[in-house]
Amino acid sequence: MKLLLVEDDMTTVESIRLCFEVNDPDSVLVSTGLGLEALQKLKDDTFDAVILDLGLPDIDGMKVLEQLRGLCKVPVIVLSARHGAEAISKALELGADDYITKPFDYRLLLRRLNSLTHRSL
Repeated sequence: MKLLLVEDDMTTVESIRLCFEVNDPDSVLVSTGLGLEALQKLKDDTFDAVILDLGLPDIDGMKVLEQLRGLCKVPVIVLSARHGAEAISKALELGADDYITKPFDYRLLLRRLNSLTHRSL
């Protein structure tokens, strides 16, 4: 599985990277902390899924999600500290396939990713 991780917090990036190294060593994790760079990567390459944080330094993750949906239909899991129903609802309306709040359990992330990627095959 080839994943695009859009996350600017290096602790979260490293914990997700470790999670995949241990649980799915054949996976490829490409990461960026910038939304605009993520959009460019989606134009240049193909991914099986995207894990998207909403609090990015260059552009709000909701805008990234909206623009991403104009580019492709890749499954997207939003992984965010925004817990409110309004943020969750808006992300789902904009095309997120799932929404996980931080702090998160890596097992939940793995199971939801697995479910989404198998459904989209």
